[in-house]
Amino acid sequence: MVEKYRVVVLAAMVGLSLFLRLHGLGEVGFSEDEVHKVEAARAYLRGNVFVNLEHPMLMKLLITLSTRAADAWNRHVSPSLCISEEVAVRLPNVFLGSLTGVVIFLIAETMFGFAVGLTSAALWAIGVDSIAINRVAKEDTLLVFFTWLAFYFYLKAKNLGAPTARARACYAFSGASFGLMLASKYFPHYFGLNALYYHLLGRNKRNQPLDRRNIFLILGAMGVAFLLANPVILLPNVLPYLFAYVREEMMTHHGYFMMGHLYRNDLLYTPGNVPLYFYPLLLLVKTPLPLLAALIVGLMVVFKTRHHAGHFFLKFMFLWWIVPFSLLGSKFLRYSLSLMPMVSMISAVGIVTLYQVALTTCRKQREGRFQPVFVATFLALFFIAPLWSAWRSAPFYSLYLNPIGWGRAGYFFPHDEIYDAGLRETIQEICDQAPPGGSAGGESPSVFKYYFEKFGRRDLCYFNLSEVLTTDIPTSAYLVVQDGRKYFENISLIDVLETNFEAVRTVAIGDAVAAKVYQVKNLALAKTARSP
Repeated sequence: MVEKYRVVVLAAMVGLSLFLRLHGLGEVGFSEDEVHKVEAARAYLRGNVFVNLEHPMLMKLLITLSTRAADAWNRHVSPSLCISEEVAVRLPNVFLGSLTGVVIFLIAETMFGFAVGLTSAALWAIGVDSIAINRVAKEDTLLVFFTWLAFYFYLKAKNLGAPTARARACYAFSGASFGLMLASKYFPHYFGLNALYYHLLGRNKRNQPLDRRNIFLILGAMGVAFLLANPVILLPNVLPYLFAYVREEMMTHHGYFMMGHLYRNDLLYTPGNVPLYFYPLLLLVKTPLPLLAALIVGLMVVFKTRHHAGHFFLKFMFLWWIVPFSLLGSKFLRYSLSLMPMVSMISAVGIVTLYQVALTTCRKQREGRFQPVFVATFLALFFIAPLWSAWRSAPFYSLYLNPIGWGRAGYFFPHDEIYDAGLRETIQEICDQAPPGGSAGGESPSVFKYYFEKFGRRDLCYFNLSEVLTTDIPTSAYLVVQDGRKYFENISLIDVLETNFEAVRTVAIGDAVAAKVYQVKNLALAKTARSP
């Protein structure tokens, strides 16, 4: 019966997804990476596209449009209705992140039917990890949206079988989506994985080989869309910059602090020093327990089932994500967003399987009157409970932990869980207390300078803690220490601070420590830090 109202139900899912992603969006200050996007958007308005070149243009273009629209809106409304820059910068990701649920539904419905499709979309809408990453102005949200949109159009074209005009249009849309994927983030391997999947699947009436015209359509649409959304790639000095970036010649900090230990986290050191269980640990401690159980059941069903294109797709994509990314030298939680569509679909397979088993058992026992009870139970377990978990963790969704995490928020992955949250409030207190010409040190230069300007304290000076070994600490400077910003370059200084000094201010988000502020009144600390 629900299937008759699929458009209404999907619209409701998108509405719920938007609500959760928008809730308290401006209550979290900018991170270092987000301020880089603000700087890029401002540069774009001045005609300067040579900013933040390590990332493609599409996200920065959308942020530029969003901030301009917000400025226009703010000029015509009362202050209480104004859109903050934090909200404006994140809005493109919030909207595309919510619409990703529709794309996941379309793919899952095509492969497994309406029940799995709807459940997959629902799990994406309320998924705490997906919500958290969709609320950050990073390229991963656009990458996932356009990648899965490309997967859907390619799947639709394959299912049409014969090379009709409609199938060719779908191939062209798929190619264009892959082009926008590349214009979002330089991750071309998803295009290759899609082709490899269909090659390994084998020929059948729904998987006929591409003719030259379709190959031309896909590659042509892909190239045109990529260049239209990322024309900066044609400039002569961009590719050398990208090669230098990949070689990590521009990295100033190294290391990832995780569970009280500092690990090497560099792409060139693959396999890296960060534990291989990084992403499995993420799933273990940050997935609501009912959904974790559904994921385990779904994985068992998917890997057990043979000769089914949908199950093969999920196991193929899941393995080709979890294994390479676990071996990769550089690991961050936001990378896991591209895993979450598979997690949603696999969990949906598990939920539907459990429901069908329960319903079959009920019918064998001739207890059909209990069917409404089963429906209510499954809704409560697999939708209401995870939704409540997401709501309780708002607006700091990234700090959510299930009971397996023992309430140790900010302990497992502090860089990604905190992601400079609380730093805005810390800087505001420093601005309120610091004397004229005072100094503050940290490891987020762009965030400090942005909020110094916003809070009217351009007179304050900033320095990086990692540079204190070669630069004397100014007298009475405020030193801001964040677990998520502990690196090999600053760990000796931070150890001295945490061992010998009391923090004058600790900024907490719930039970998680976001930042500690130390105030140094003499230069003895600098000498201590420099001594071997």
